[in-house]
Amino acid sequence: MTYLREKKKLKYISIGTLFTAYFLYFTICNANHIHYLEETQLFIWSLDFLKEQFSLPGALPLYAGSFFTQFFISSWIGGLIFTLNALVVFILSSYILKKHNFQNIIIALVPVWMLAFLQSNEFYVFAQAIGFLLLLSFFALYISFTRTRIRYIFFFTGWPIFYLLTGGFAEVCVLLCILHELLFRNEKARYLFAFLYAAAGVSLPYLFSRFLYYIQPDTIFTYPVNFQLPLIFKYVQISLLAWTPLILSACFLLSKFKTAVDTLFSWSIRNIVAGSLLIILMSYVVYRHSYNKMADMMLGVDHYAQIEQWDKILRISEKYEGYNTLMIYYTNLALYNTGKLLDNMFDYPQIGSQGLRLRWQRNLNLFFGGEVFSQLSYNNESIHWAFESLVAVGMNPRSLKKLSVGFYVNGNDEIAEKYLSILKKTLFYRKWAQQHIRYLSDTELAKEDPEISHYKALLVNTNFFSEVNGLNLQDLLKNHPNNKMAYEYLIASLLLDRNLNDFASAVQYLKDYGYRNIPVNIEEALVFYDFFENKSIVPEGYSVRQETLDRFEDYVVIYMKYGKNLKVAANELRKKYKKSYWYYLQFSNK
Repeated sequence: MTYLREKKKLKYISIGTLFTAYFLYFTICNANHIHYLEETQLFIWSLDFLKEQFSLPGALPLYAGSFFTQFFISSWIGGLIFTLNALVVFILSSYILKKHNFQNIIIALVPVWMLAFLQSNEFYVFAQAIGFLLLLSFFALYISFTRTRIRYIFFFTGWPIFYLLTGGFAEVCVLLCILHELLFRNEKARYLFAFLYAAAGVSLPYLFSRFLYYIQPDTIFTYPVNFQLPLIFKYVQISLLAWTPLILSACFLLSKFKTAVDTLFSWSIRNIVAGSLLIILMSYVVYRHSYNKMADMMLGVDHYAQIEQWDKILRISEKYEGYNTLMIYYTNLALYNTGKLLDNMFDYPQIGSQGLRLRWQRNLNLFFGGEVFSQLSYNNESIHWAFESLVAVGMNPRSLKKLSVGFYVNGNDEIAEKYLSILKKTLFYRKWAQQHIRYLSDTELAKEDPEISHYKALLVNTNFFSEVNGLNLQDLLKNHPNNKMAYEYLIASLLLDRNLNDFASAVQYLKDYGYRNIPVNIEEALVFYDFFENKSIVPEGYSVRQETLDRFEDYVVIYMKYGKNLKVAANELRKKYKKSYWYYLQFSNK
């Protein structure tokens, strides 16, 4: 008796430890991934939203997934939801195995491992995990009925409803029920009912698609199961759905060798060690082939930009290895917002002026790329990108907030109210929406909002064509010469594009923007221009620091020493001047 109690205690401790590690993995290693899922989905508390969701089969996992995803606004709550879902999957898998005379923790953990693998990718939304949980729940309920007649009645009355609710996930249940009847039941009619099950699994989705729903022909039997995933994740998704049918077949075959199975899967030290090693191996596979630290860092800079924690963006950027357009784009935004753009721009990787914005492409660029236009007070372009973002990723709170503010600043109150009314029906954006709805009737209150006041003060009042992959900085400055961000971004773009002639003209307006001293990167450009053009363009009232002149003199000495071998010169100069404009100008990105 004591042995059994100790065995059960060890089992529970092991399971508890594993799921604690599962929780910490997602909340610590994938925190930004969880935030991203929340920022790209929207759950609306309204009957119309409910009706819209249930206009196609498979609405239940989509609706439930959207409902739970709204709580991902906290990565800890998101990690807890992931873990609880995985725990229920484990319990259901264990129950299904036990019902088929096979008990093994490792086998029951395999679906959990696959879920961890899939949920480490931002394209695997939580609705897919809910769908898998629902199909296991249906099958567990089905096999809980010991009386044959009750099971048959339950399938033919319950499965059509289950299909309407879960769509393609219900198709896996048909296969599971057939396998259960054929392999583990002895009723004479089992072959007939297996055929009827299969007929229902094929005919009902087809009939529903013809007369009740409009579904693309190639997704009649799969919607809303998502196979549009990166290659390895697509295979794991297929494996997850196929796992339970495969393990049922394996249970049937192993039942023929019960003695060998009992020995192989017995509770022994040897098997405990082997099982532990297998769990460690599965964990390693997830970490090595699914967890993407660089992707989480990129999603992190986006998240911190939304909550205006700019210093955290710079800390992430310092750790990021290599050149990434999204990282550079947000790093430059963070540099401006911390007042460091023209002093420390070349402390970080740069790729020319294209690093100041994202290219116009119908992908996630549209979701991330509108931020710079908002901050530049380029209002119409901010609205444009927000609209396109709704198309690219679907309804999301960020784009709705941009549209609400954008149309209000433009004076289109009715359109602004339309988007605010949507946000008002959400749980975590309701307060923000209610505050902005008050602005519609109280313009004096709106003036107290620093964001609204800033956008209103810099509202564009002339017409010009938007540059496809530019920022229209000159046009913004013609409208409002006091737009400091537009000026700094203009100077930065000229430096990044090595356009020192136009820089020589633009830098003369430095005093208009309140600079007490010349920023370091501008000093470096001024000294370089004077050296090669023999013409000083230092703005009136300013002087270059002696420290900068001394550094440039040392730079020139090293350059001249290896001047005939530019590769060697670049390597030597890199050691001391990698973060200078001089080094970028002559050697970087060429």
